[in-house]
Amino acid sequence: MNPILSRFLASGVLLIWGVVLVFFYASGRIASYLHPTFHIYTLLSGVVLLLVALVLLFTFPAEHACGCSGHCHAGSPFGGGVLSLLVLTVPLLVATKVSPGTFGATAMRNRGLVENIADLPGYSPGAPSENGSVAEGTMMDPDLYLKKNATGQIVAETVDLLFAASDEVMREDFENKEVEILGQLLPARTGNPAGDRFNLVRLFVICCAADARSVGIAVQTKSLPDLPEMTWVKVRGKATFPLEGGRRVPLVLAESVTETDPPSDTFLY
Repeated sequence: MNPILSRFLASGVLLIWGVVLVFFYASGRIASYLHPTFHIYTLLSGVVLLLVALVLLFTFPAEHACGCSGHCHAGSPFGGGVLSLLVLTVPLLVATKVSPGTFGATAMRNRGLVENIADLPGYSPGAPSENGSVAEGTMMDPDLYLKKNATGQIVAETVDLLFAASDEVMREDFENKEVEILGQLLPARTGNPAGDRFNLVRLFVICCAADARSVGIAVQTKSLPDLPEMTWVKVRGKATFPLEGGRRVPLVLAESVTETDPPSDTFLY
């Protein structure tokens, strides 16, 4: 293959990858795939690929010492020319176009619903989520560190109540207190003998979407909300921790369940 054409193909591959990475960062779609810690590295990687692509594009083969130009030594950086370009870019572009950026109910169930905090990867006793509402090991008045809404209800996360179920001190902060929690509605297929419960779930991410696990708590209502599964809802009610199956489980006795917009960051970390 002509070395100049080969150089254009190589530059094209790097350019496409760089544009995709920068696009994912700039559009915010990166939040659906990676922990925030890695977002800036994705942007930097995209910028570096774009710069390398431009350098490669405008650096033409120099004349060799043998007196001939680059065409004397035919070859391609990817060995397969146009075919290699397609293999390296088409799957990426297709995935960028068709990937949903969110997890559906089937994906949630297939990954397994974490209802016991000890089953959460990376679990460490007494250490709730980074953006949870509980302060680890604090001896202060809970009113000083528990965030509350305008009506005085504790603004919590599903993972906060899972931690509280396994920690007596933390449980006292929530037991029989009014809470407000956001999550996605998922029908309860187990632990629902009276048929008056649903699961409120959030995705917990350690590194990236590949290791995401759905974290869920049970919500008990007088009447189940007539909403499609995976609808984002705001639950307000009383947090309780009954003994079921020999262990404490978080259960919110809902006073209201209302449809709401997704939070700016749909993952917990």
